[in-house]
Amino acid sequence: MKRPLKKLPTRLFLLLAAFLLFSFLSNDFGLVDIQKTAIILAAGIDRTETGYEVTAQIAVPAPAQGGSGGSTSGVNIRGEGETVAEAIAQIYSETGWVPKLIFCDLILIGEETAKTDVFSFLGFFLRNEYMSDNCLLALCEGKAGDMLSSPSAIDQTSSFAMEKLFSDAAEKSGYVANTTLKDFAIGYYGVSGSGFMPFIRALKQSDGGAQSGSGEESAGGGQTKEQKLVYTAEETAVFSEGAFVALLNRDETFAYKLLCGSVFAGNFTVETDGGTVSLNVFKNDGSAELDKTATRAQLSVDIRARVYDKSAPSDVGEITQSEILPSAVAENAERRVEEMILSLWDKCTQADCDLFSLARQLYRRDLPLYKEKGGLALSDLAPSVKVSVSGIR
Repeated sequence: MKRPLKKLPTRLFLLLAAFLLFSFLSNDFGLVDIQKTAIILAAGIDRTETGYEVTAQIAVPAPAQGGSGGSTSGVNIRGEGETVAEAIAQIYSETGWVPKLIFCDLILIGEETAKTDVFSFLGFFLRNEYMSDNCLLALCEGKAGDMLSSPSAIDQTSSFAMEKLFSDAAEKSGYVANTTLKDFAIGYYGVSGSGFMPFIRALKQSDGGAQSGSGEESAGGGQTKEQKLVYTAEETAVFSEGAFVALLNRDETFAYKLLCGSVFAGNFTVETDGGTVSLNVFKNDGSAELDKTATRAQLSVDIRARVYDKSAPSDVGEITQSEILPSAVAENAERRVEEMILSLWDKCTQADCDLFSLARQLYRRDLPLYKEKGGLALSDLAPSVKVSVSGIR
């Protein structure tokens, strides 16, 4: 009876090893067969009369010149259906490629499509277990399919060129407001019911610089060649209950980022008696808070900056003392930032968009008062703005 018991650990070890070996060999570990799979880099969503049109930008590996290494270009394939899932299924049925969303880093929404609740189709991406919650969201001028199909002057793949607009450096400048599928869903399903997305425009290049729009230019022999475009995302689309309700301009976007306290390398101009001065922000703290009675919104911004550029000649002393901000420049800067914040507040109030999440603050802090007021509207609040601008030493 003792000999079988002595062999039991060995047998258990062999069974465990066999089980692990079988599990190892039966798993594909997420490997993708390029020949059978459509790796979607970005998806453009547009509404149609009967449902949705999905433009999927699919990665296509291309050999590099000289035979070493390679690059990736994008091919756009469109599908239509009553739902986004059906449109993506049509892409599969017509191409034979299985669409994979695991690498999708950008969802681009057409301007007209966003005028009604965008979560009528964003819910599909949120529920997809292979879709990353950190996927970027953006609204674009015109149709999303046309924007993805536009020729980029920056990259062979237009979605890669657009994603460059959303870098950390661009966001720290204060003129680009990024959002992800996760963050937008939190705002949408929260008590504030509000959110935002960067708004992308295409600019064509000409001899005189960038101009708005797209088109073709003449080439030799009377032929025309497609003109390549660059993109800008310094405007911000704001949403209420999932619908696009207002567009923040460049200054209002900058004011919102200052209130978020996330500007660390941005520049803004100030008019002074000596001409125009550009200030470089080194440190920024900001907040939007409710008072105890929930009747006033306290908007506060603290900026540490230095003189970065002047429209008039500067002597050596001014250059070496640029860290010390002259009082006249600081006062003018405070007035300018206050004007930008009030413009932002007025636009959000008119659009009934709680971009500052003040309703969520009241809901978490004083639920009985929130229920007593039946929610919180920005039009019921009086804004109180406090701006402080000082030198970096």
